[in-house]
Amino acid sequence: MRRAGLVLALLGLVVLAVPASAKPARTRPQGPAAVRFAKDFPALKDSEWGFRLGGFGGVRRGAPLHHEPVILVHGNNVDAADWYPVRDDFRKAGWSDQELWALSYNGLGGSNGTALHTANPERDAEHQRMGKDPVTYITEDDVNVPDLYAFITAVQRYTGSRRFSIAAHSLGVTLARETLRVHPELRKDLVAFVGIAGANHGTSFCPPGSEGNVVSCDEIAAGTPWLARLNAAGETYGPARWMTVYDGSGAGDPAYACPTYAQSPALEGADNRQFPLTYHNDLRMDPAIVAVYRGFLEHR
Repeated sequence: MRRAGLVLALLGLVVLAVPASAKPARTRPQGPAAVRFAKDFPALKDSEWGFRLGGFGGVRRGAPLHHEPVILVHGNNVDAADWYPVRDDFRKAGWSDQELWALSYNGLGGSNGTALHTANPERDAEHQRMGKDPVTYITEDDVNVPDLYAFITAVQRYTGSRRFSIAAHSLGVTLARETLRVHPELRKDLVAFVGIAGANHGTSFCPPGSEGNVVSCDEIAAGTPWLARLNAAGETYGPARWMTVYDGSGAGDPAYACPTYAQSPALEGADNRQFPLTYHNDLRMDPAIVAVYRGFLEHR
């Protein structure tokens, strides 16, 4: 029953279906997400909603670095708190908070990022303290590009490191790739990119006919002009190293169900790693998988 409930939560993507003649509206989030940055990290404003961008990261301006900073980009319906277990795994491996960054690009998120096998009690307690309501607030890629770009450049200035890496999950993968497409000047500073369960070539959550009816499906349904543009100039590029992490079986991750979508998260030119029969959120949080992509980020 728990798995079924989680699948239905992910399928909250379709709650805003409307007649094809209208463009679905994004729902305004309940409010800002938790702000857990270092005290001297600059306050950034959400370009769409006007409240402060939440997230975590930082020790103090100019604190020592032993790894290039990694920016963690969450998926749809959730916020940066989805990454707390991953952050803790990285900390145990010797990473500092000056090197671990995440933003909440659509305000306070829900619990749709719950995994089957890895709990996130810190997120759950944080959302409870903040009075999180049960509504699913969904967004799309394009409107969040300015916020991710502003966050990347703020982290560069704050840490003093031009070089950075990205680890992104679900919608965060296409958001991060689009940000790098729109702002190609960032590419020379990108060390590594890890894309976890990203809709790089479509998703079973956006079947044919969902374009124009469901928020974000204009972008990430298979065969859209948006995805064609994203992939046209090469799915990967140097000097960065690229890895994808995904189910690959068509049976573990409901976002890429059946053979039609099973290989959607793979990118040409990347180190494409399949973890068959692994659920959408466990691909991000399973400690053994985290160790694989953390090792990739650590390799120079």
